[in-house]
Amino acid sequence: MDTSEIKTNAAELMTMLTHATVVLTTIQGIELGFFDWIPTNKSITAQELSGQLGYDLTKIERWLRFAVSVGYAARVNDGVRLTEKGVLLRRGTPVPDLLGLHHMVGYFTRAISNSRDAYQKGVGLDSITQGKISKDYIPRVASQLSKTAAEFFRWSGVSSGHTILDLGCGDGSVLRETVKACPGVSAAGIDINLHTIEMGRRRNIESGLQDQIDLTVGDVTAMSRFPDKAFDWVYSINVFHFLPVFKREQFIREMIRISRYGIFVNQVIANNVATLSADVLLSTLFTDFTGFFSQDDADALIRGLGVKHYRFLPIIQGESRLLALLTSKNDVPLKRIPDFSEKDRGALEESGIISAKDLITADPDVISSRGINADPLRKAAIKLLFP
Repeated sequence: MDTSEIKTNAAELMTMLTHATVVLTTIQGIELGFFDWIPTNKSITAQELSGQLGYDLTKIERWLRFAVSVGYAARVNDGVRLTEKGVLLRRGTPVPDLLGLHHMVGYFTRAISNSRDAYQKGVGLDSITQGKISKDYIPRVASQLSKTAAEFFRWSGVSSGHTILDLGCGDGSVLRETVKACPGVSAAGIDINLHTIEMGRRRNIESGLQDQIDLTVGDVTAMSRFPDKAFDWVYSINVFHFLPVFKREQFIREMIRISRYGIFVNQVIANNVATLSADVLLSTLFTDFTGFFSQDDADALIRGLGVKHYRFLPIIQGESRLLALLTSKNDVPLKRIPDFSEKDRGALEESGIISAKDLITADPDVISSRGINADPLRKAAIKLLFP
């Protein structure tokens, strides 16, 4: 290796190290509660934070200097206030999956410190800690990563009066978000973890949703007890990478069988630095982690189902793709959609959109490129197909 190669590679490694220290210091601030305690509408001094939280003043001052340098906080007179960037890391963040990813990296640091044990066959940090990691990880990470999916459910047709089933529901956070986004649905969830189910039941009561959400302990892959079309919608978020590879196709086929209108699943594809590294570290966190998809395997699974109408939607900051798949055999031609001009219908048919299902699963940009407002048409199509 010549001198220039050494300098180039060393600079790259130094950049990676810098990014890692920034992430870890950010996570430290989340864990210490700084993002929740620093106000947005007025300033607070390091002394005031120290008095309120009981932390060492000098260490707080150091962390605040860091927060200002990366834009989480801004100096105001003798104190600091939280910026809009910093607000995204609060507990009430509008992007919960972003906060979940930061928490996830915090668990990765624990896995790394136990690597020698966690790299043994059939071992993960969850088994080393007798399940303590899983109990804490699910509400702090998994629930945050899944919350943004609820709005996609509503967009795809889930509405009042429908029944939904969440397979691998954890503490039921996605169900609670779905009920909020789609008032009037009847929701059920199944998860193998008794601890998280009990936690979810408590949170349902706290939210006043215990009559709308039924959480039970069970094996999510054992769906034979459900008759065909038992639920209007069935979804399973962040479950594939905990299923044995040979069970994945049967799992999604069973979801299709017991759904009346459609299913939602997500696929994490190990095709970039972030997902490739997470694929490694999650295997040291969880004994039952079976791995993310390769791009070819992810696509082959969908092709093998032979279902025509589906749409991929980006979730978890674009690191995962949500598959919204319509399972009902019912469909209607575009002419059945009310308040739809013959001119607009002809324009869409030229783009290969000839039915209500085509319209629902089409890329909105394709429709808008024809000068057509897609939203009211989609709503009318959804009303026809999913009453």
